[in-house]
Amino acid sequence: MNLAEIFGYFAAGLVLATFSMRTMLPLRILGISSNLAFMTYGYLGGLLPVFVLHAILLPLNVYRFFEMYRLIREFRGADSSHGLDALLPFMQPVSFAAGTTIFRAGEPANDMYLLTSGGVRLEEFDVDIGPGETIGEVGMFAPDMLRMATAVCREDCRLQRISREHLRELVFENPQIGFHLIGVVTARLLEDVRMMERRGCMGPDQIC
Repeated sequence: MNLAEIFGYFAAGLVLATFSMRTMLPLRILGISSNLAFMTYGYLGGLLPVFVLHAILLPLNVYRFFEMYRLIREFRGADSSHGLDALLPFMQPVSFAAGTTIFRAGEPANDMYLLTSGGVRLEEFDVDIGPGETIGEVGMFAPDMLRMATAVCREDCRLQRISREHLRELVFENPQIGFHLIGVVTARLLEDVRMMERRGCMGPDQIC
C-alpha cells in the first residue's frame, strides 16, 4: 500500500465518522479534515477531479464552521433580552405599512419576527410590541402551531423574519438557541398571565 492509498483510506474513514456526529462544529471539523486528506490523496495519486472537488469544498466547510462558531459564541455571551440578535444574520428583512395585519389568530405559525423599528399591537391581548421584541414565537412552539393573536402594525414597521424550518435547522445545529427561545416564550406567557391577573380575568366566571 502506497502513501496515496493510505491517505485515501484515511479520508474515507473521516467521511464515515461524520455520520456519527450529532452537532455541527465537530461535523465541520471532520469535513475539513476529510477535504485535506482527499486533496492529499488526489495530489499523490494524480487524481485531479478528486483534488479539485475537495479544494472547492474546503473553503465552504471552513466558512460554515466559523459561521456556526460565531453564532454559538454570540449566544453564550448574550443576555436573555438581546440573545436573539445573534439570529439576525440568518433572518430576512421585511417592512409593513401602518395598519397592515402581519398575521391573524388561528393562522399557521410559519414565521417568527424580530421588530427593529415601529410598533405592533397584539389585538386579542391588547398588548403593544416595541423594537427589540419578538412576534409570533409562541405560536411556533404551540402544539397546533397556530397563531395565538392578531398582530397589526400601529405604524410603519421594519422587522427581521425567520421561517420555522430555518429556525429548526439552527436549533438542531445549536441546541442553546432552543433553550434561549424557550426562555423567551416562557417570559411572554408569564407576562400575559400577569396582565390577565391585573385585569381580573383569571376567575372561572370572568370574561375579558
